[in-house]
Amino acid sequence: MIRWRGYLDLVLSRYVRKPVEKDVRYLLWMTLYQVGFMKKAYYHVVKEAVQYARNERGKFVAGFVNAVLRRYVNDRETCIPSPGEAVRQTFPKWLVDRWTMRFGTGETDGLLELLNREPEFTLRVNTHRMTVDEAIEALAGDGIEVRRGRLSPSALIVDRLIPVFANTLFRNGIVSVQGEASQLAGMAVAAAGGTTILDACTGSATKTKQVREISPQAHIISMDNNMKRLRLSSPGYNMICADALVPPFRAGSFDTVLVDAPCSSLGIVRKHPEIKWRRTEEDISRFAAMQLSLLRSLWDLVRPGGRVVYSVCSFEPEETTDVIRNLAKDKNFVLENPLPFLFNKDCFLSLPHETALDGFFIARIRKL
Repeated sequence: MIRWRGYLDLVLSRYVRKPVEKDVRYLLWMTLYQVGFMKKAYYHVVKEAVQYARNERGKFVAGFVNAVLRRYVNDRETCIPSPGEAVRQTFPKWLVDRWTMRFGTGETDGLLELLNREPEFTLRVNTHRMTVDEAIEALAGDGIEVRRGRLSPSALIVDRLIPVFANTLFRNGIVSVQGEASQLAGMAVAAAGGTTILDACTGSATKTKQVREISPQAHIISMDNNMKRLRLSSPGYNMICADALVPPFRAGSFDTVLVDAPCSSLGIVRKHPEIKWRRTEEDISRFAAMQLSLLRSLWDLVRPGGRVVYSVCSFEPEETTDVIRNLAKDKNFVLENPLPFLFNKDCFLSLPHETALDGFFIARIRKL
C-alpha cells in the first residue's frame, strides 16, 4: 500500500477538500488499495471499512468514509486515472523532477515503473560448501523455484522467501538472503585481496559474512557504532564498537577497508517503498558530506598500496561519483576495476532501469 501512497492521495483529493485525520486517511488508503489493486469484491470491503469506522469513530465518520468509497467505486472506471497512468504520482515530485532532469522523460518513466513493482528476492550460495547447480537442484526438490542472478555467479533469484526460511540449506547457512548488487560489493572486497580487512560500517554484517566465506584465510574486523547491532549481526566475529569517524586503529593497520556507507538508500526503494516518502532532496547532500568524511577519516588506516572499497545503495551523483572526485582533491589514489566482468571501467554504477538490480555504486580505490 505504501508503494502507491501518492496515487491513493491523488484519488482522495478528488473527493476530499479538507485535511483528513491520520487514522481515517489510513483506513481509506487500505480500502482503496483493496478495491483498486487486490480486486476484492468492493461491497464486502466497503462494508467492512464503514463498520470499522462506525465502531471506532462514530456515525458521522462512518458516513464520510461510506460516501468517499461509494463515489470511488462509481467513478473508478471512467474518472480515475489507472495506476499505470498515475505511476508518477507514486513518487514525491522532487524525486520525479530530479530524475527527469537527469535521465529524460522516457527513461524516468521506465525507472519509476520498475521501482514500483513488487521486489524480487535474491539468495547467495556459499560456493565453498555447495555449487550453485547443486543448490538449485536441492531447492527445486523442496518445491522452491529459483533462477540464476544476472551478474553475481553466486546469486539465485526467488519470488517468495518464506519457503526458503524453512529449507535446510537456509537453516544450515548454505544459502542466505542478500541482494545481488550487495553481493557485488562483497566480491569487490574479496578481489581487492589482503589478509587484514576492516568492515568499517558493519551494520547487519551481510557483506562481512560474505567476504569471510569467500576469503576464509583473511582476518576480518567488523566495526559499528552500535554494540547491540554488532552483537546481533556479528556473533563470534572479531568486532569492535567504535565510530568510523574517529577510528581506534593505528595508521596502516589494514590491507583493505570496506566503507559500505550510510546513504539515502534511494537505490532500494523497490524493496523499501517507505524510503521515498521519508527522504528529502536535502538528505542527499547531507549523506554525501558524511560519506566523504568517512572516507577521509578511514584513509590513514589503509597501508600504502592497500585498497578502500566504497559502496552505497544509491545511484545519485552526489553520493557516488562526486564523492570519489571530491576525495581526489586531497588524497592520492587510482581507481581500479572493482569487478571481473567489467571492462575498461573504474567503478560500478547500477541504474535499476538498466540493470534490473538495486541502484548501487561500488568503487575500488588503491592508495598510492
